[in-house]
Amino acid sequence: MRNILLLLAILSFSTISHSSEKLEKISNIDELNYFIHTYYLQPQPELIDSAITVLGSSDIAAIPNAKMPVLMSFSCLFAQYDAAHKKKWTATIQSIPEPTKSILKQAINKTPSELLKPIPTSPQRNDMNWACFFATGDSKYLNDIIFTLKHLDNRDDFERFLTASSAKWSLSSNAKTHFIVKMSMEAMKVGDVPEMRGIAEEILNKSPRQIRDETIAIIKEQRDKGKWKQQ
Repeated sequence: MRNILLLLAILSFSTISHSSEKLEKISNIDELNYFIHTYYLQPQPELIDSAITVLGSSDIAAIPNAKMPVLMSFSCLFAQYDAAHKKKWTATIQSIPEPTKSILKQAINKTPSELLKPIPTSPQRNDMNWACFFATGDSKYLNDIIFTLKHLDNRDDFERFLTASSAKWSLSSNAKTHFIVKMSMEAMKVGDVPEMRGIAEEILNKSPRQIRDETIAIIKEQRDKGKWKQQ
């Protein structure tokens, strides 16, 4: 049942509803989640120090599926600012416990491209791209996610199919709350690649739950056919 459990767990880090209100402080996990999922909409570098502190007081970094998105989120946050900011944040990182300390030390010392480059096509890479998109609003991270949709019809490679399905699910979810994502799907719906038009239509009009259920049905069908047995 690894496949079903993965499907239900993937991208918990990649979608969150948001409002237009600016945070005045970060003092708990809910505020931290909002902060890192909406940073590009209203950058507040003055709150990054408290974000580090709140993250350090939580057990988020110890959750296996959260480690890489957290690493990427903060790398993309740190990369936007100068050495003076980083010096202050480095001191704060030194004061928090492991494993969060090691993760954020890596985030502040490596660029987003260095972290993303060795990661193959996978749901994990999608999560990392979402993390950087939320931090920067840079469409190159969104485009990397969209590019994986070409694997939706793959019935031989489970990992590539799951990556494409996770992209479809997360694009559907985030198109509801992120205007840039919605507009990207609208453009794809009338774009030059005919096979992508129908996918964009589904992303815009189906609920994330419908997409998830369809994915699970495909996985079950493939298992019944004797494929993906070990997933």
